Amino acid sequence: MKTVQITFLGSVSFLLATTALRAQQTEPAPAKLPIYATISIGYGNTFFSGQLAEKETINDGRGFGRNQGNTLTSWFYVAPAQWKGLGVGAGIKGFFATPNNGGNSETYLFNYYHTGIGAKYYLFSKRFNQGLALKSSFGIGQMTEKTKYNATQTYEHQFAIGTTLLVGLGYSVPILKKRSALNIDFDFETSNRRGDVTGVGENQSFRNSHVSLNVGIGF
Repeated sequence: MKTVQITFLGSVSFLLATTALRAQQTEPAPAKLPIYATISIGYGNTFFSGQLAEKETINDGRGFGRNQGNTLTSWFYVAPAQWKGLGVGAGIKGFFATPNNGGNSETYLFNYYHTGIGAKYYLFSKRFNQGLALKSSFGIGQMTEKTKYNATQTYEHQFAIGTTLLVGLGYSVPILKKRSALNIDFDFETSNRRGDVTGVGENQSFRNSHVSLNVGIGF
């Protein structure tokens, strides 16, 4: 009798183990979170307020041009299908102004960037990387502004750190089986930074806004 019981228990154990193994093999793997990357380049213009606006007015009168230049943006979004077109993520955007010559053999140039968190929402398609979208981000970054006096090879500089709020409107055209897309975005940014200026002092407040048109790819 004991032999029969042992044999029976062994058979049951074998069947249970086999069933569990088959269940593990047939159970679908957990779905991965869909992560989208975007990279774009663009062209924009910066508008200063306060002290920098006053300096810009003086520079205009001395033959300097506008504060135009190029943008470079890289962003990553998590956008599950059940979020109905919403993606949240993080990234970085930088602006590199074209060196501007004027005055008494002087060159004016600046650049800045911000990195932070943001969201993008596709209004009508409810699918990420398809159609019309609104986006926004908030981040922190720095700005470096320089005036180079070419005759003496000396610099006047301003270095500041602060926050940037960005809002934008974009459109995505799906490509490559609708996973990737061609993106066109119009961005508006407003920044508030504090820093030091040669000959003026530390902890100075600087404000600027910026507009840019950007073209890139999302995948």
